[in-house]
Formats: sequence, structure tokens, C-alpha cells
Amino acid sequence: MNKKALGYKNIININRPMDYACLEENIADLKLRFKFLENIIIGESYLGRNINLIKIGSGPHKVIYIGSHHASEWLTSVLLMRFAEDFCKSYIFSERLYGYDPEYILHTRTFYIVPMLNPDGVELVINGLGEYNPVRSRLIQMNNNSGDFSRWQANARGVDLNHNYDADFDLLREIETAAGITEPCATRYGGEYPESEPEVASLASFIRDEGDISLLAALHTQGEVIYWNYKNIIPPKAKILANLIAKATGYKLEQPDEEIASYGGCKDWFISQFNRPGFTLECGKGVNPLPLSDFVKIYNYIAEALMLLVMN
Repeated sequence: MNKKALGYKNIININRPMDYACLEENIADLKLRFKFLENIIIGESYLGRNINLIKIGSGPHKVIYIGSHHASEWLTSVLLMRFAEDFCKSYIFSERLYGYDPEYILHTRTFYIVPMLNPDGVELVINGLGEYNPVRSRLIQMNNNSGDFSRWQANARGVDLNHNYDADFDLLREIETAAGITEPCATRYGGEYPESEPEVASLASFIRDEGDISLLAALHTQGEVIYWNYKNIIPPKAKILANLIAKATGYKLEQPDEEIASYGGCKDWFISQFNRPGFTLECGKGVNPLPLSDFVKIYNYIAEALMLLVMN
């Protein structure tokens, strides 16, 4: 590491919970420090918070990484934001990152990062209801009349964003109904119809409009597993890439073990719509929300996997 890099002070604080205000502050600071980093607002959440996207690079090979579909899994936002900063830092100091040349990547690759798809839900988990929440009473009702939202997964309308995509949604609805999930709640309710939620609609529209995104990876917690195919659809290179990131992380390649988890997901939609590789990376192990003290033991494996995916 060169002398200038030794004096570098990180913007992303891995010892601080990343709520929406922290995310906005961090993105603004990254933009000031790294002029080549772009911030695009691709939409708004149900309660009007920005759905931020970070763009790095200008090359034809495009990948997209998404964090915090589920509110209690906000550690994925910290992982992605630190990854963005580490890449930018390696570029300005001309240092390789996990063996790869950042200057080459910047000119031959483009990676998009949506660090927090569910800002309303993350706010609930980290900061609680707050004094002026406009849907306060409805949220308490959906949360079994409890004010404790520490395990909340859904958005502010009680929809599980990772069940709101157009991937066998009718089948998902049948399974939900059989399981007694018929209305908005803390988790598992997929919404009234595919892309009913502004967060999912914004992301799906961006991906469709771009048209040529080669690969998608959604970060979740927890389980230390990788989901990499959808039903019998195996896109070109998907198995090769899955094995590469399994080796980098030590995570197992698996199929969802619950039928209700098998449909309506982000990577399921991407695979079925575009026949391109899509991955769900279940980072770490434990009970959500995972503590910040787990960050260090998770990060290097995940960051190396993200570099592998952007390069292949």
C-alpha cells in the first residue's frame, strides 16, 4: 500500500448502522471525493424516500448489485457501500483490488449498485416508527399491534419486496393463500400484483430500460448460501460463475428449501425475463438483523465475489 493510501480516511463507517440519512450522507461524500462516481435516483419509496443507484465505470459489460430488499437485512447496504468506496479508493491509488486492475475495470465494465432498495423498511428496523410516520397506526396493525419493528422485512405497505417481481406470481399467490398470508404484514406477502410496489417497479423499469445488463446479484442475510438458478432455467455461464463465487465465499450452492421462497424474487425475475445469470447471496449466519460486529468476517469474501462477477 502506498503512503497516500495509508493516510486515507474511510467515508463508510462500518461501526454505524446505515439508515436512510446515513446512506444519503455517504453517497454525497463519495460523490465529492470520487468525481467519476455517479448517483442516479431511479425512483421513490412508498413514503417518498429516494431509491439511490450508484454507477461506476463506462464499459459495455454491465452488472447490477442490490441490497436491502428486506428491511432487517440492512447490513447488505453497508457491504455494498464499502465495496463501492474500496473500488474507488483502489482506482485513485492505482492499487489492485483482489488481484484486479481498477483502471481496466473502469473503462471496460459498468457496475450499478442499488445499496438500499427498501429505505422505508430500513428506517423502521433501525429507528422505529418515529414521531411523524404518516402510516403509523397501519404499520402497528400489520406488525401484530407491536411497536417493535426490529425483525420487520417488508416495505412501509407491508409488502415483501423480494416477492413482488413477475416470476410465477400467480403460483406465489396460491402458495401464500394456502399458508394463510392474504394481506400486508411484516414478511412474505407479495403484494396485489407484480411490481405493485414503487421500489420494485423503479428497479425493474431501470433494468428493462438499460436492456443490456449482463448479470444481477442481490445481497441478503443470512445463511451463507448462494441461489443461482430458477426452476429449470440455467442461463449461459451461470453455473460457472456460481462455482467461482462459491469458491471465493465458501458458501454453498442451494435451492430454496421453502416453496413460498421459490417464486416472485428479484433474481428469479431477472433469470426468467432475460436468460442471464442472476444470484442471491445470503451473507453471514445468525438472526437478522445481523450485528455490525459480523461485518469484517463477511466483507472480504463478498467483496471478492462481487469483483469476480464484474470481471466475468
